[in-house]
Amino acid sequence: MLKSKFRSNLLLMVVAMFLSLLLIGCVGVNNSSEDDQDSNNDGETNSEEGSENVEGETITWMTNDSSREGWEDLEQKILDETGVGIDVVVTPTNPDDMVARMTTILSSGDTEVDIMHINDELMTAFSRAGYLEPLENDVMTEDVISNYAEEYMKDIPTYEGSVYSVPSYLEILAFWVNNQLLDEAGMEAPTNKEEFLEYARAVTDVDEGVYGYGGAWERSYVFNEIGTFINLFGGDYFDWENPKTQEALQFLHDLAHEEQVTPVSQLADIYDPMIQKFIDNKYGMLFMYTGAIPTFDEAGAYGPDQLDIAPMPTFETNDAYIASWHHVINGSSEKKEASKKVLEYLASPEGQVAYYEMSGRLPARLDVLNDPDFSAPGLEHVQQYIEKSTLRGRPLVPQSMEFVTGIGSIFQNYVSDEITLDEAVEQAQSEIDRLANQ
Repeated sequence: MLKSKFRSNLLLMVVAMFLSLLLIGCVGVNNSSEDDQDSNNDGETNSEEGSENVEGETITWMTNDSSREGWEDLEQKILDETGVGIDVVVTPTNPDDMVARMTTILSSGDTEVDIMHINDELMTAFSRAGYLEPLENDVMTEDVISNYAEEYMKDIPTYEGSVYSVPSYLEILAFWVNNQLLDEAGMEAPTNKEEFLEYARAVTDVDEGVYGYGGAWERSYVFNEIGTFINLFGGDYFDWENPKTQEALQFLHDLAHEEQVTPVSQLADIYDPMIQKFIDNKYGMLFMYTGAIPTFDEAGAYGPDQLDIAPMPTFETNDAYIASWHHVINGSSEKKEASKKVLEYLASPEGQVAYYEMSGRLPARLDVLNDPDFSAPGLEHVQQYIEKSTLRGRPLVPQSMEFVTGIGSIFQNYVSDEITLDEAVEQAQSEIDRLANQ
């Protein structure tokens, strides 16, 4: 009964939720790489009989990637490696239409589409609704999973012990610094909380509109920063009664009020104005996805003497969020073996490199990113994060957008001094408990 009710309400819920793709999602990076030479096809456990059965089959894939210049090359590589052809159903470009179409297909048991390409938010919703085919026994075996970010795999693609996706790329919510302002202040990139505050104070000039720290605190965007600081302080996004979570919230409030090193006006800002202010040298540091590299590069502002990624500072931890899109199989697909054969390839080192060459998005497999034969813009920074930080999935519930904006509104009221920290904690915990238990 509960499952039926969940499914009947999912369409409206997930339509709103998916808007977070546009709000808190991520962007790709420029593509340029050498072929990965790792010939190990980890985790391929299909029998010879299964392989013979899928030879010559054609599966249907719902994706927007087919508009990319390199798509035909990826299709050919898949055909060469698996014997499986691809028909494409283009994902609707309007987010509401996209989510409605996907949800209708999955919830009705429609077999029209075999593979879908979905984001973290939809991954969370669809896996919990029971719409997706589990992959841990044949595609995402332990050997294969060990090559992906461990905590992220637990946080997003795994539900109740089953793995439901092949992550297609990796984006890190990284720490960025303005090296020009750092140099003018005679300082190095902050490595801890004390240095973070020292640098923020040193470069802030309120009269000139320059602030040490910049953010996107609009209620639908601030989710990323709240979570990042909660991670840095060793707190728990789902537990606002945790003293370390409260310490992180107090710290953000203090940045805007007691320290005055970040503007309260950014409560209205989404990513675009934040990025532009950073390019205009109005911010000394911020947190932004690694996929922003091309944006800064195209503005002529990216590089070791300008705007660049620095190692995550360590407050109590140096955990960092990562995000991805996912290749998943419709649980009602009538071509599951052929679909799994395709996903086996996409989960392999060769498949990850092939997807990168088509999309420009860095592979999700860490062994590929650390391979000396693989190269990409900004790769050295990503390798640093892989080595020195714990990479986590963002805290999500199936009702992601309601979750994101609800907590964001409470945070805004707190930073605006409309409510106290204690009131913010009480309201946020009530909202979390309500949504997490639905």
